[in-house]
Amino acid sequence: MWRAVRILRERPYVAKSLASSAAVDSARSRVCRHRCRCARAVDSPLDQITADNFGKLTVAWRFKTDHLGPRPEFQYETTPLMVNGVLYATGGSRRAVVALDPETGEELWVHSEREGARAAAAPRQLSGRGLAYWTDGREERILYVTPGYQLVALNAKTGMRIPTFGKDGLVDLKQDDDQVIDPMSAEIGLHSTPMIAKNVVVIGAAHKSGSIPTGKANVKGYVRGFDVRTGKRLWIFHTIP
Repeated sequence: MWRAVRILRERPYVAKSLASSAAVDSARSRVCRHRCRCARAVDSPLDQITADNFGKLTVAWRFKTDHLGPRPEFQYETTPLMVNGVLYATGGSRRAVVALDPETGEELWVHSEREGARAAAAPRQLSGRGLAYWTDGREERILYVTPGYQLVALNAKTGMRIPTFGKDGLVDLKQDDDQVIDPMSAEIGLHSTPMIAKNVVVIGAAHKSGSIPTGKANVKGYVRGFDVRTGKRLWIFHTIP
């Protein structure tokens, strides 16, 4: 079994589900945030797919994700983002980030972190729900959380880590959390996307899906805000006193 990013098209032309060639950079063809708004609404402002043309959609291309990790993944839940004519998504069992041409499916760049045993022991693995996009009008960044619970900031145009963010583009989320967390085996991670609020990256936490904590000393899931430019922690909310 394999999973893929699939783009649909309206017969007989290409990629109508996201944007036509003429409209690829229009404001209505952009999906810059997971679930569209900070309010986490699940509706989309895009209006090219309607009840009238839904039955005419066909697959324009597929991007296979089996090679984005040591093994194929079995549960693909990513929501791609479409910004300035580029499609961004996570994929594969290593939760790699890919930038694709939305018209053809051509890979523009790919980035992944090799976390070894840290990722193998993580409670939230595979490709996750997606990533976040930030811009100040000059610089563009892609931010996501790895299976091993590290926040990564990438140059949206090149896929390279931002060296001035955290430590060479990476913030270890198991540190600076107001509690002691084992860097390799602690049961804490994140499947969801970071949330961007102006210049703050908001990061939550998650444990094993459907599991029961082994004891009251289980790692607590706090919520933190980080500076989107530097990776510095700005605040923390203790969900559990």
